[in-house]
Amino acid sequence: MLRLMTTLRDLVDRYTTAWTNADEELFLSMVADGCVRHDPGTVHTISHAENAARFRHTHEQFPGLTFANAWMFEHGDDTITVCFAMTSGATTLAGIEVFRFAGGRIVEVWNAPPGTGAWA
Repeated sequence: MLRLMTTLRDLVDRYTTAWTNADEELFLSMVADGCVRHDPGTVHTISHAENAARFRHTHEQFPGLTFANAWMFEHGDDTITVCFAMTSGATTLAGIEVFRFAGGRIVEVWNAPPGTGAWA
């Protein structure tokens, strides 16, 4: 059966693949130029250039980085919460992000710094 619609889960899986494969081109195709980022205490708009620098810096800081989505919950047609684990060598971190999509791209993200360890 042919799937004609890309789901939010499909989009998050592509985004996770971009991070795991260090595929900056795919990553940038997944985020809007001017993506709004909500971090604890701040809200700022990130350009493609800033997102690319953040992507490269994270991969430099965590060599061999891999991501695995542990849980996803959709909120309507455009927003999804993702609990994930990221691993680099002996380091494992767990985090939660909330993504809002428009036109197949992330236009807004809510993020708190990941914590040490895996989801129990």
